[in-house]
Amino acid sequence: MIFLLFKRIILLYLFFFVSITSYAEIKSPFYMKSNVSNKIKFKNDQEKIGYALGVSLGNYVNQSFEKQKKLGIQIDKYTLLSGIQDALLNRLKLSNQEIISILEKLEKKIKSASRIEIKKNEKENLIQGHLYMQNFSKIKGAHKTKSGLMYIIKNLGSGENIKEDSKITVHYKGTLINGVEFDNSYNRGKPITFILKDVILGWQEGLKYIKKGGKIILVIPPHLGYGKNRFNGIPGNSTLIFDIELINVKHD
Repeated sequence: MIFLLFKRIILLYLFFFVSITSYAEIKSPFYMKSNVSNKIKFKNDQEKIGYALGVSLGNYVNQSFEKQKKLGIQIDKYTLLSGIQDALLNRLKLSNQEIISILEKLEKKIKSASRIEIKKNEKENLIQGHLYMQNFSKIKGAHKTKSGLMYIIKNLGSGENIKEDSKITVHYKGTLINGVEFDNSYNRGKPITFILKDVILGWQEGLKYIKKGGKIILVIPPHLGYGKNRFNGIPGNSTLIFDIELINVKHD
């Protein structure tokens, strides 16, 4: 029972800190830089494996503590280490019921802090998105539609106009407003094919401004993208930038 509750809280930590990660932290390395000491000698591979697992857990806990401090959640790392040691040696200083009660309270506190921080980040993302679009509007060739979509046509292309039921094939790169890339079909080495009406509203509208062979940059506000939803590393209320190449269009 205690193990399952602890496991649930660890998973909650992981969800929590990924969910509230800022743009600047999205691609930060998980592990900290290490200072290797040659003084420690391991007797066998089992000792090395145990040590490696301990370091991995320690790095995670250490980073979690730093982020918790910013949220008003402080846990003493030394008593945590003491608790791990006591559990391994089966000499607990608290009863099972006390441990369950404490962990349940901690879980509630984490969930509450998570909701507050996510709302804060969503609000900040909206503000930064508006500022970005204001600056984008000053770029030569930039257009803004009634829906709030902004775009720059790099190449109009040729052929028939795209319709809602058109089957189209595109190559694209998607980034956040700070330049962090969250998707790239070029890197995968394969374009994607879909029916226009099945994608986000920003694409449904924006791709109609070009034809086969055309290229366009779309700046999509949250209400035309994923809104408050967090999707594939995209924080809630994100303004999205897509650089799209329309490779083929088919009309059934």
